[in-house]
Amino acid sequence: MSNPAPEKKTIMICDDEQDLLLLFGLALGSKYNVILVESGENCIEKYVEEKSLGNKIHLILLDYRLGGMLGDSVAKKIKEYNGTKIILISAYDLDNTFVKELEESKYIAKYIEKPIELTNLMEIVSSMIS
Repeated sequence: MSNPAPEKKTIMICDDEQDLLLLFGLALGSKYNVILVESGENCIEKYVEEKSLGNKIHLILLDYRLGGMLGDSVAKKIKEYNGTKIILISAYDLDNTFVKELEESKYIAKYIEKPIELTNLMEIVSSMIS
């Protein structure tokens, strides 16, 4: 009898740019379960909901600028729920000291600047989850 296939790990992608959300979702969807959310508030709500259902989210790709909420606020909130690894992604040049503080406080595991090539994104995600 063969071993059952290992369960797919779950990634939440939070970005207010619909096209990027779908692109990242398609790129990662073949290898992972993907949850797409388009705002910081939805990211937190969905995270709490999944956690309450006993579902583990292994990684969150979190855009920094999310309409009404900034990514660091979302990361801090999720950390309160015994959070998940978060990769903060931004098209804006974030202050190095600010990013370092977020990393040292364990709010984020990594920071990536947009634009990012999908192959690089896949490699980073894979290394963060394995």
